[in-house]
Amino acid sequence: MRILLLTPVLLAMLFTAVSGAAPDGAEIAHPKAPDKVVLRVISGGGFVAVQFNLRLLPSFTLYGDGTVIVPGAITMIYPGPAIVPLVRSKLSEREVQALLARAKAAGLLTPGRVDYGDMGTVGISDAPTTALTINAGGKHIVRSAYALGISAPSNRMPAKVAAARKALAGFIAKLPSSHRGALWAPNGLAVYAAPFTGEKQKGAKPVVWPLARNLATAGKRVSNGLPYRCMTVTGPAAKTLLASLHKANEQTQWIMRGEPAKPYQLIVRPLLPDQRDCTPLA
Repeated sequence: MRILLLTPVLLAMLFTAVSGAAPDGAEIAHPKAPDKVVLRVISGGGFVAVQFNLRLLPSFTLYGDGTVIVPGAITMIYPGPAIVPLVRSKLSEREVQALLARAKAAGLLTPGRVDYGDMGTVGISDAPTTALTINAGGKHIVRSAYALGISAPSNRMPAKVAAARKALAGFIAKLPSSHRGALWAPNGLAVYAAPFTGEKQKGAKPVVWPLARNLATAGKRVSNGLPYRCMTVTGPAAKTLLASLHKANEQTQWIMRGEPAKPYQLIVRPLLPDQRDCTPLA
């Protein structure tokens, strides 16, 4: 019987093959702070209501300390939750390096424009655009692809464009975006408020706005033609509001104490660690 002796070199080769981690000395530099984005994926736009983009969240965000934040699973019913739950997990530095090595192998760390096609190339209108942002190797790179994952007629899309789209979609599909982490409670919220104009839900009771700030005047007017004002809520006030949000849904009427005849509608988006204000991500 032969006995294979695993030398340090063989051990390193074995680990690299199994984990995909970069070999020693080949690490890809990236921001290390817990509020600095290393990699983010977000899809938005297309034929959707403007309100959809106000609450839009990335499908994947990796921060410098290895923290990964993704949207949690929600029940597909209408109306949906008042705030989308977020799930936090953690990658080791070796796992981060493996992910960045895979991005490099897919050509995603190479500067320069990549042609992913457009509406005419794909042959479908009003689809969302997927954007991948990477901060690594001393570079800030953004790749945007319209209607990523939607097939086009074979005679419409050039082979080079199809290959680029396949590489980008394949990389995104293998991101570790599991919902098995712990629920993450944001430290801040972007709150969009406007007078309620929808239909009252049968049997639903209004929820009392728990903060002292006036929904009619707090924050700044959103510059998109909609009647919303946006304010940021942080610290203990955010925890107080989160408790009330768990009693509501996206179509709940909100009322201020003493003014029950003036209901408001809210769109609430959790602020991720790199966010400080109401600026939409899409």
